[in-house]
Amino acid sequence: MRRKFLWGTAVLYSLLHFAFTGVLQPLRNFYGDFLASFPSWKIAQLTGRLDLYRGSLSERWGPPPIWHYGPVEHIITLPLFAFSSLRTAYVAWLIVNYVFVAAAAIIAAWIIDDGRPSARTSLIVGIGFANFNPLFEALTQRTIEVFELPILLLAFLLYRKMRDRGTGTLLGIAAMSKFLPLVFLPWLALRKRWRAFVAAVVVILSIVIVTQYALGWQNSGIILQLIHGVHVDTDTNQSISGLLIRLTSWSQEEIAVATLAICVACWNALWSLFFPRTTSHCDDFEFSILTLAMVLLIPHNEQYYFVLLLIPYTLMYARYRAKWNRRLLPLILSFVTIAAPVPLSLLARVTGLNVMQLYLHWCIPLAGAVILGFFLAREYGTSCAV
Repeated sequence: MRRKFLWGTAVLYSLLHFAFTGVLQPLRNFYGDFLASFPSWKIAQLTGRLDLYRGSLSERWGPPPIWHYGPVEHIITLPLFAFSSLRTAYVAWLIVNYVFVAAAAIIAAWIIDDGRPSARTSLIVGIGFANFNPLFEALTQRTIEVFELPILLLAFLLYRKMRDRGTGTLLGIAAMSKFLPLVFLPWLALRKRWRAFVAAVVVILSIVIVTQYALGWQNSGIILQLIHGVHVDTDTNQSISGLLIRLTSWSQEEIAVATLAICVACWNALWSLFFPRTTSHCDDFEFSILTLAMVLLIPHNEQYYFVLLLIPYTLMYARYRAKWNRRLLPLILSFVTIAAPVPLSLLARVTGLNVMQLYLHWCIPLAGAVILGFFLAREYGTSCAV
């Protein structure tokens, strides 16, 4: 009886939390990174919908012909040009994002129970998703990471089932959504999954060629940022550069050099960790570590990037759900730190402090990601010994 009461309380709390923070908050929002990239000037011109572009955040962010994010975003959002206004298109895109989240939750439960999701697993996945703060941020801004989440989960599922062409195709699509999943290509080669590697390369090259004709890579905002260098000096930057900005008074050039050195050292250590191991039963660790690295070891990020950390949490729950012990405390602490399951706006009302600003300024999500990295590295080293 007590267990049913606790389950019921958790479900009710999760539904209310998601309703207020995952539904009402996004519906009230009309500003964010998606609107800074959609609509692109070129596609608005080609579709005859420059009315959507004029006066938009996208126009202010990137004057013609600059476009932002990966080309896949501009492909899957083509139907939005059929809507009468940018605001109605933005609401429609939110509904599509809920479909992506539902798909991710279904795939996560499928992975955990190996194709036969139980009611208990479905509840746990639903509660975890419904109380994950980076997911709320991603939904509020309708960012492409929400699309990448089910794509990467499905890519792992196919990888484990030896469906290499499907794996490579999905990783190629994810990589062309926002480039970060490119980190999985060297891993496919290292593990000699050549069909997956070739499939990913074919998809990427095909999209690269089409994009050059349609948008022009010389106009890519991300490429221009990489060339000229950028380290966002805001509390939402939860990368290594964000930490250095907070802790030092260095110039942007010094931060760029230090960030590059740290990232190169970490990536070298990462591949050194992977290289001697050939066992297939550690693919969940490796996929998790690469997912963490791709959102952390980059010039800058935003809090909503951490929505992709639902992938390592899913895979680690699948591995350890039947054998919980004290060694898993860092994993739990990491999840609670990043998920922030208690609404920060509620804590702000109780304390009178800007809790969200303090949470981000003191790099609490980054600390949670570092704890997750510690756990993954430790368990990978002991569970996957050569």
